[in-house]
Amino acid sequence: MLLHYQSVMIFLLVGFFAVVGGMVILSLIRPKKDTPEKLLTYECGKDPVGDGQVRFDMRFYTIALVFVVFDVEIAFLFPWARVFQDFNKAGNGGIALFEGLVFILILFVGLIYVWAKGDLEWVKTFKAHETREKE
Repeated sequence: MLLHYQSVMIFLLVGFFAVVGGMVILSLIRPKKDTPEKLLTYECGKDPVGDGQVRFDMRFYTIALVFVVFDVEIAFLFPWARVFQDFNKAGNGGIALFEGLVFILILFVGLIYVWAKGDLEWVKTFKAHETREKE
């Protein structure tokens, strides 16, 4: 039992010293001459223009989050397709098909909810703003 912990400790120490040793060796042999271009924020050769802190509209974040949700859905459907293929060969393809359809249905209900709430509209109207305009 102790032998297993010793091998793990040796592995961790070798890994630690490999990383630290590499950093020390590279810090000793790297060039240390700083140029004005090297000291720029972005080392692309262009001077930065404007402020680096730009305010984005919240609509970008909403659309990005919806995109990430459906992107993750696709990432989960690839292993599901593999399981479906194996289950289908064994004659239990209906179970995997049902589970995949339930997963897609839950995400589709979420899409309908976000759509009905109006979060996918680029130009969003607020109900409080509309009532003030009518008065």
